[in-house]
This record gives sequence, C-alpha cells and structure tokens, in this order.
Amino acid sequence: MNSEFHYYAVHFLATRTGFSQDEADIIAYSSQYVDDAIYSYEIVGGDGQFFLPYRTIITQNYIFWDEDTRDLVYLPFHFVPGDPLRCSVERKEDISDPYIVTPDSQLSKELLVAALRSRSLYRIGIALHSYADTWAHQHFSGLIEDANIVDEASMLPPAGHLQALNEPDLVMRRWTDPRLYNSEVDNRERYLRAAAKIYRYLRIYRGLGFEDEQQVLGELGEIWNRDGRDTKSRINDFVIASQMEFYDRSLWPSEAGIVDRSADEHFGGYDKILWLKTAIAGKAGAVRGVRRVECTGDFSASRLYAWDRAARGHLDLAESLLVRNGLIGGKDEDPQHA
Repeated sequence: MNSEFHYYAVHFLATRTGFSQDEADIIAYSSQYVDDAIYSYEIVGGDGQFFLPYRTIITQNYIFWDEDTRDLVYLPFHFVPGDPLRCSVERKEDISDPYIVTPDSQLSKELLVAALRSRSLYRIGIALHSYADTWAHQHFSGLIEDANIVDEASMLPPAGHLQALNEPDLVMRRWTDPRLYNSEVDNRERYLRAAAKIYRYLRIYRGLGFEDEQQVLGELGEIWNRDGRDTKSRINDFVIASQMEFYDRSLWPSEAGIVDRSADEHFGGYDKILWLKTAIAGKAGAVRGVRRVECTGDFSASRLYAWDRAARGHLDLAESLLVRNGLIGGKDEDPQHA
C-alpha cells in the first residue's frame, strides 16, 4: 500500500471512528511514516535538553540480502508472517511457508492489539501499517525465495513483491497473480476488507458499536469508485471528507528541528527502482542508511521522537513474537535498539 491508504484512508477511518482531528493526524502520520523512515538520523546538536547524539530507527529499507534488514524491518513492519494453512489452500503449488503474508494474520493482530492496549496513538498508527499490509502483501514474504516468483522470466530477484513491482500497492489496480487459484486480483476489494477490519478495531478501542459501519465503508467505497478519477482527485476527496492536511513527509523532522544537509534522494512508497540502485551500491560496498543531522530544537519533545520510541516498542514485540514462532533467531543488541 502507499500513502493513499496508509495516510489518507487511515485518517478517514480514524475520524469516522471518533478520534479528534489532532488524534487522527498522529495515527495517520505514524502509519505512513513507516514507509518514509528509510534513513536513520544520527542527531547531534540541540538545545541541551536532550542527551545527543541519538539515532532514529529505520522502518523501511531496500537491502534485501541483509539478514538484519529482513528481521528488523521487513518482517516486523511490512511482511508480517501469516497462516501457512491458508497459504497452502489458496495457492496452486503445494506450499506451507510460515513467512508468507496472509490477511488478518495472528501475528499482525497481536501487534495491533498490543498497540491499542498501549494507548499510544503513535504505536497504533505503526501497527495499523503492518496490519493493513497483510492485505496488500498477501502471498509474498519479506525474504528472497521462490515463493515470491510471479514471473519466471523476470530478471528481478524474488524479494518481497519486487517482481510484481507496485501492483499490490495501488488501490485501484486489477492485476494477475498466477500463483493463486483465484488469480485475478482486485486491490480495491482487498483494501475495503482491510478498512472494514480496521474500522472495527478502532471502534472497539473507543468502546463504540458498529451501527455506522456500512455508511462509513460506503463513503470510502465512493471515494474509491472506479469513475476514472486519478490518485490526486481521490486524495482531494479524502482531504475534503475528513478536513485533513495533505501528507508532508518532512513535517515531523522539521518540527523536531532537524537540519538535513545531505542530498535528498527521497521517494514515495515502495520504490523498486531505488531498491535496484541501492542493491548495486550495496554490492559495490557503498554505505547507506545513516544521515548525520543537526538538531536546532528540543528533539525529546517532538512528535518524531514519540514516533521513534513507539516504533521501537513495536519492533521489540514483533521480534519476540517472531522468535517465539521460530521465524528468527534471538538477537544480541543491534543498532535499531540503541
């Protein structure tokens, strides 16, 4: 999924389930920022109110061959392992792979329930990202493995949904997944099912019933009506419907007083071309991922810092669940936890 779901649809659902505008802003931004934290900011400077330097967490990356990236980024945040039995029933080949993502999986629900119990809006948004991705990334895993092959002739490695490019991440896209018995995929249907589940979780969190569910999902379905409107037009509809601000990935870093003097090679969403460029740089021995930046404000009071602490909480629980299920080995202290 891209920002159309992770930010705009999540904001819409948050306001429709009773959160205030300020609360919905935090939930939705926290959700989308999981895709935007591709750099670890090593923060120096500041006003003396915070012990610096401090290194922020990475929640998106493109170095698939790196085992730590797989275990600390992809499995916890984007490709939460699913139900092998469901996987084997829905796919043509005889496969029972515990790493393959399935929608509404037990591990993704445990992460979301824990976030709701924490009552941290930041952590709720982060967990909603991982949970929503179980619909978009279903039948892919966060590994390089043959189970991810959708095109035998592709020159791209079967890493995540790289061979499918951005097909799974676009809400209005119809595409073919030859691995499935029901091979004709309609992302709109998948995304609406994800939205319905999220709506229910958020209503339960607020102690409310589901009497408005059909109205809310109907309104969302109208925004995602196949009437020829482009992404920009649909996003404008979200902004009007929920009176939200347009997403600005630089907002929270700027609020935190971060001054990034490095060249900006940033991107939006799950960028396959950037992954390939990074792959080439990585194999050539290039170092990527950490940006040393100056902080001109009180970082400890910023929303970015609150998000970073919540992301670490999500990662800690995800790691323990993955270890419990034998999906990764126990880890010693790593930079993500520093």
